[in-house]
Amino acid sequence: MDPTFATQIHDYDPGITSSGLFWTIAFPDDSMEVEMEDAKARFKSSNLTIADYGTIINGLFHIAPPATGMVSFDIRWSGATNRGTFTNSGQRFTMDFVQTGAHISWQGKTGSDTFHTTEGTQRVGFAQIARQRSGVFFDQED
Repeated sequence: MDPTFATQIHDYDPGITSSGLFWTIAFPDDSMEVEMEDAKARFKSSNLTIADYGTIINGLFHIAPPATGMVSFDIRWSGATNRGTFTNSGQRFTMDFVQTGAHISWQGKTGSDTFHTTEGTQRVGFAQIARQRSGVFFDQED
């Protein structure tokens, strides 16, 4: 990775909302499957139209208009390596978690440029499935 971003030519992101929410969009419920007890989850989307800002600097400051891009991904979590619970009553936050392995398939396209992950071994530094409750939901049962 080039920390100066001088070599970056694509930056797929959904933008920043007027309220300041960064790079976040809603997905349909059926794009996610979770089986906490079996330590399995899947998050997928196909042919998602998304802005390609070219660089993170343009993504942050909108110096130039973005190009139209398209991405697809399939992320799978599996294989429990650790389980636990964390609660901070003072902050009204609790979560159950399962640390797992993960595998990501991804592809993106802008104009004639196409990119994709390759099959084979991937190094995943950290993967986790979690169920959390906070704020007004803190005292509710699942």
